Amino acid sequence: MKTKLMAAVAVVAIMASAGVATAQTADDVAALKAQAAALKKQNQALEQRLNKIEKQQAKEQAVLARQPAPAAAAAPATAGSFVAQASNLPGQLLNGDGPLTWNGITVFGTFDTGLSYASHGAPMSGGFYAGDTYMQKFYNHAMWNMAPSGLSQTTLGIKGEEELMSGVSGVFYASTGINPQSGQLANAPGSQVANNGIPLYNQSMNIDGTRGGQPFNDQLYAGLSSKTFGQLTFGRHKTFSNDLLSTYDPAGAAYNYSPIGYSGTPVAGLGETDLGREDNTMKYRVAFPLLATGVNAHVGGMYKFASGTAGYGSTGVVGNGCGGTTYATALPCRLNDTGYQINAGAQYQALELDGVVSHFNQALTYGTLGTGTTNVLGVNQINLGNPGLAGTIADITSFMLAAKYTWNQFKFYAGYANDHYSNPNDPMGVGANTGTGDYAVITVNNTAFPNNKVLQTIWGGVKYAYDPKTEFTLAYYFLDQNSFGTAKAMATQCSGQSTKQNGACFGTTSVVSAYVDYHFTKRFDAYAGLMWSGVTGGMASGYLYTSNWAPSAGIRYTF
Repeated sequence: MKTKLMAAVAVVAIMASAGVATAQTADDVAALKAQAAALKKQNQALEQRLNKIEKQQAKEQAVLARQPAPAAAAAPATAGSFVAQASNLPGQLLNGDGPLTWNGITVFGTFDTGLSYASHGAPMSGGFYAGDTYMQKFYNHAMWNMAPSGLSQTTLGIKGEEELMSGVSGVFYASTGINPQSGQLANAPGSQVANNGIPLYNQSMNIDGTRGGQPFNDQLYAGLSSKTFGQLTFGRHKTFSNDLLSTYDPAGAAYNYSPIGYSGTPVAGLGETDLGREDNTMKYRVAFPLLATGVNAHVGGMYKFASGTAGYGSTGVVGNGCGGTTYATALPCRLNDTGYQINAGAQYQALELDGVVSHFNQALTYGTLGTGTTNVLGVNQINLGNPGLAGTIADITSFMLAAKYTWNQFKFYAGYANDHYSNPNDPMGVGANTGTGDYAVITVNNTAFPNNKVLQTIWGGVKYAYDPKTEFTLAYYFLDQNSFGTAKAMATQCSGQSTKQNGACFGTTSVVSAYVDYHFTKRFDAYAGLMWSGVTGGMASGYLYTSNWAPSAGIRYTF
């Protein structure tokens, strides 16, 4: 009996032990399943992050692939050649972490300011966005001044790119120029209005320009971009001639050291500065390799649609004969401010070439109004404070060629522009306004060119990278205009010293500049240099003095 009892106890103990073991095994299995589920979830999250990173890298590579290969790739790579190989595009970092980007949206900008001394200068104004380093007709006495945006226009902007389908992205770009000396938006015609009716020797800085105080006075466009088929955008664009300066001007269109960057007239604006940027335009550009040749080529085109107003004509005012008998009953003048540009270029190893052909109708150049100026109504516009300006109208045809070559620590530049002005086929009238801010013309000149005016511009220079942080630049510019006035004026005024009496006589402008640029960090640099400029003949007409030398220095921060 005792033996049976002991056997029963043993059986119960064995069964209890088996139950405990089974319970422990079930708990282990549940724990392992939970761990496996957690690991699976983490793995999915890692895969999602990896896919997102790979997609972003593919977008960045596609953007880089659309850009022309830099000439530096073909030049010997030396420690001292870094800056000489780098692009001098305003607002672009020379190296480093890259721009501020979030979800395909990039915020960028540049702050650039400094000081200058001019042997003949003028006080700064809140609207104008450059200093007094380049000779102007109203310069009168020696002075120290602010030198805003000496190397690059102070700018704030935003751009974006989003892939819509394989290989095709939607893009947009919006940027504006700001005056660091005043905090105002860049506004060249606004600076002219502020000097309406003021004698030359009392005027502050004022020159016509493409930035007229618009919220986005630089560029504002959107469109489609493809690595294979190029980029097509619509809106407000820089012209191809303006783009060309950033690459082929040795001074990179710097206001302090480049006359063709400062005024925009001879190159960027095709002879008329307001053509450097255009509203209501369509722009296309594509880059591609020429197979088996080692040449990277690009072509592009831009078309400007008519926009704005051509004003009203009056037979009672010379140059405004575009319809009507009196101002009150005059018919509107015909608006035809259309135009186009064609661009083509190529790069072979360290050599780059570019060219632009252009034609624009009804190109409008603004000027200040004289004391007591009246329009066809006979009203004194100065006394009324009307924000209007004088206007000169022309049809302009231009072409330009430029080249640069990189060799070790050196980069050489050369360029030529040829601008032909003629009286407009479609005259404009009082009230004309074609888009450079909200400024209409009070007086209009449609007959400024009895003969075609030809403005020729030649430039050249060299950059030398002393070390990876220090770069020296030397540049020379020469502008020449023919005699284009009436036969009588050319016979009596366009000879000897008397050429200064008439702006339609032949004349020249010469400019020499040199500066050094030192990069303390990726984003912060300082610069110092000198520009000398002088005018002769018809290009000196109306000038108080005919030469100016201006040392300057500044700092620039780019992000």
